[in-house]
Amino acid sequence: MGIELQFISAEALRDKTPPQKVEFILEEIKKSKDRILVIEGSLSNVEERELIAKTMQLVSKKFPGIEVASLGEQSSDFKAQLIKLLGGKPAGLTVVGPSTLVKQIKRDPNKLSLLTGK
Repeated sequence: MGIELQFISAEALRDKTPPQKVEFILEEIKKSKDRILVIEGSLSNVEERELIAKTMQLVSKKFPGIEVASLGEQSSDFKAQLIKLLGGKPAGLTVVGPSTLVKQIKRDPNKLSLLTGK
């Protein structure tokens, strides 16, 4: 069996609150142990913390946890906030996958490398 990459647009998460985003991401990951999500846009620090905290509550033999990495800066300057407020596209992407599938994530400011395996 292969690895499924599911690409999720920023539009799909735009109107969700941080807890709703976290729940959506976890439900998508739990649907298949062979699925890696690639989400348009970076999760905020708050969203990433909530995702990790919620995941830790769910860890069991059936759900071993996740690996998550974001690429792209979460800028909080006035210009970035204004672009977002006016409906501009978010920068970056986020990769989320089950820890049994994602063996290693290497990240630098301009690229993400993902090593997978079973």
